[in-house]
Amino acid sequence: MKKNLLTSVLFTIGHHNIAGPHLSFGSSGLAQLIFPDKANGQLIKRNGTVIGSRIIAQPFTGPEFFHPRPSAAGANGYDASNSGGSKPGADESKAD
Repeated sequence: MKKNLLTSVLFTIGHHNIAGPHLSFGSSGLAQLIFPDKANGQLIKRNGTVIGSRIIAQPFTGPEFFHPRPSAAGANGYDASNSGGSKPGADESKAD
């Protein structure tokens, strides 16, 4: 019994140490080769500086898409400079 338990524990540790990095780095490397723009988050650069991502805050209009919570940030709801927390937490609302 102890021999089987020790064998299974050692196999699990060895498998995680060998297969784990190969799987994560292999899939990331493959994505970099096949989809180099998408694998990095579809970053938007202006004058060499990353200013955002094309896949964040997309205005979805079709009924089949998930509709996020409405935002008070700007006219279209996607202006990050006007965003901020507006709802107090449970402890903050009882502080007065």
